Parts: sequence; C-alpha cells; structure tokens
Amino acid sequence: MAANIVLWIIITLLTHLSVFSLHSHYPRLLPVNTTVTFNREETATLKCAIDHLGRKTVSWRKLPYITPITTGVTRFAQDSRYEAVHVPWKKQWNLSIKSVQLHDAGVYECQVGTHRKQLRQKITLHVKDAVLYRKADIKITGTQFPEKGGIMFLFCNATGKKHAPNRINWFKNGERLFSERSEKMSIKKTISINAGVMTSSLVITDVHPDDNGTYVCRATSLEDETLITSLKVNVSNGGSSYPKRDVTRTDTLESNSAQITGMHSKVGLIYFFLTFVLLVW
Repeated sequence: MAANIVLWIIITLLTHLSVFSLHSHYPRLLPVNTTVTFNREETATLKCAIDHLGRKTVSWRKLPYITPITTGVTRFAQDSRYEAVHVPWKKQWNLSIKSVQLHDAGVYECQVGTHRKQLRQKITLHVKDAVLYRKADIKITGTQFPEKGGIMFLFCNATGKKHAPNRINWFKNGERLFSERSEKMSIKKTISINAGVMTSSLVITDVHPDDNGTYVCRATSLEDETLITSLKVNVSNGGSSYPKRDVTRTDTLESNSAQITGMHSKVGLIYFFLTFVLLVW
C-alpha cells in the first residue's frame, strides 16, 4: 500500500513538472509601464516585452481600430512617424511615434497570436501640450574686412527660448545705429515665428575707414531675455597685395628671344645653301 502511494506521488510530480516545463516555453508577457506620458513633439516609446516569443510576431494597433499599425518590423500605417523598434536584450518589441501630437493620445495594444490564446497588453499614452524650450543663441556673420569704397553686409540671427525676440538693435563703438540718420546705411528685420528666430541685416555702402570699429547686436524678448554679440570690422584700402608683373622687362626678354631665334634660322639657311653649291660645283 505504501509503495503504491509513493509511486502515485512520483507520477503526479513528474506530470506537473512536464506540464510546467511545456508551459514555460509558451510566449508570455513581461511587466512594463502601462501608462506613459510625453510632451508634444517628443518621440513617444510604447513598450511591449515578450518572453519565449519564438517565431511569433508582435503587432501594434490603436484601439478601437482593427487595422494594425505594425506587425513585426513591417509598418502598415501610412503615417511615417510610426516605427517598430526591436530591443533583443530586453525582449522588447516597442512602438515608436516620432514628433508625437495631441491626437496621438489614446490606448494602444500589442498582441501576440498563439495556438492557445491571444496575448494582449494595453498601453495608455498621454500627450502634454507643453512647449519645448529652444536654446537661446545669437551670432553675427558678414563682411569683416570690407574694402574702401565697397559695401559691407552684417547679419544678426537671434533665437529665443520660448518666442522669437521682439527687438534687435545695432551699436557701433557704444553708440546705437539708426538707418534713418544715414543715407548710406540700411537696417532691415525679418522674423520667423515658428522657428523663434529674428534676423536683422545691416548694410553700409561706400565704406570708409570711419566705418572701422566694433559692431554690437543686441536682441531682447518679451520675457526680458537679452542676447548680445559683437564683431570687429576693419576696412582695407583695397587693391591686390601681390607684386605687379614687370611688363617692360618681360616684354624685352621675349623680344630678344624672338630676335635670337630668327638669327639662328637665317644662319642655318645660309649654311645649307653654301653646302649645296659646293657639292654641285
């Protein structure tokens, strides 16, 4: 009797171990964050981790739609912002949404089909309408070494963190410049609201040494943000710095060379004629 009980226990344990071993090789979901939040214009990543995936594929869709966004690494959605990203060492098949927008918010589902059942994981995406601050920057480009009597171009590009600067002023040697006070000076401004950039051009015609100096560009914004940069301008006298060609000397040498060449030709002709006469004679 006792032997039968021991045998039954052994058989039961082996059966359970076999079933556990078999089931442990079926695909199964691994824990991930089921609620994620991203700012607008960021790249949103929705994670889906599957253990023992084998030859099965992971599909993503947005509820309540049936059409898949991606299956494996293949994208079915027409929106090119979607991308399936495989991270092998984490056993993840993630859905990436570039430049995420407010309308992308919602519930997404990753699923794996098996012969036993459908494995489904729902991920809720929240999108915040937050402004991503840019890096404030300002720089001057243009003609640093204009020639006397020529034209000088200077350009100032200023980028604000939240909004484009609302004002750009030019200064030279500490004094503010006004195009209305000078006939040869022109100052114009353009603004790109989306890029947050204001550009100001400073053009000076008939440049003279008096235009030498340090030119400063100062930009201010509604948030009381101030950006300043400068460029030192030196007016050159113009003309080439290379030595001029000695035309007289060169022309003389070329002329003498031509004369010598002509003389050699004549001597050769006379020598040929005398040789011919002596042979005939």
